[in-house]
Amino acid sequence: MGNRTTSRLALSLLLLLPAALSAQEPTEPPKLVVIDLRPPEEKEGTGLQELAGKCNEDVFRIADVATDPLKVDVLREDLSRLRLGETKTLTVLDWSIYYNKQVQKSGGALSSIGIQGYSVPGKKKERRAGSKCTKRDSAGGWYEGAELHSVYFPLISEFSGTYGGHPVNVRIVHSPETKLTGKFEGGDDDTRVLLELVHATAEQISSVIAR
Repeated sequence: MGNRTTSRLALSLLLLLPAALSAQEPTEPPKLVVIDLRPPEEKEGTGLQELAGKCNEDVFRIADVATDPLKVDVLREDLSRLRLGETKTLTVLDWSIYYNKQVQKSGGALSSIGIQGYSVPGKKKERRAGSKCTKRDSAGGWYEGAELHSVYFPLISEFSGTYGGHPVNVRIVHSPETKLTGKFEGGDDDTRVLLELVHATAEQISSVIAR
């Protein structure tokens, strides 16, 4: 009788052992999964890619390879610090960073904002900051002069995606503090300013999805 009881007890312990071990295994903390579903034209190419159309002259999309690591990888790293109650997904539908060298030319009053470090007073046509067409007619990288905080050509980050089934849209106009080389082929000044804008975009996305 005693041996039978001992055998049953041992069998019960063996049956309970997998469940006990499973309970002791550390569970993976919730994380944010970033899925990149952008169209190919937003991922490919090198340096600057000029946008087509009369309203988009002197407006360029900056290729992903202008930063190392790539901007979506920087976004993943920045957002990995978010504390979530459960694993969620951020889907990147569109994200381009533009270098806009457009200026408006008119015979109106002088503007207080110089472009690329200077203004041209006394001429028939004055140059002032801002895209020359409306936002609706621009393919990307549109900006207003009032959005600048320096006299240098701006970089504009335009992001759209979804988080938990809800749209996420972020737009940032970044004014460089110094004149850039402006080729975006790995130069230190170009890369530094570009990464500043990528981190600023990630920060803005964090505030939107944390609401």
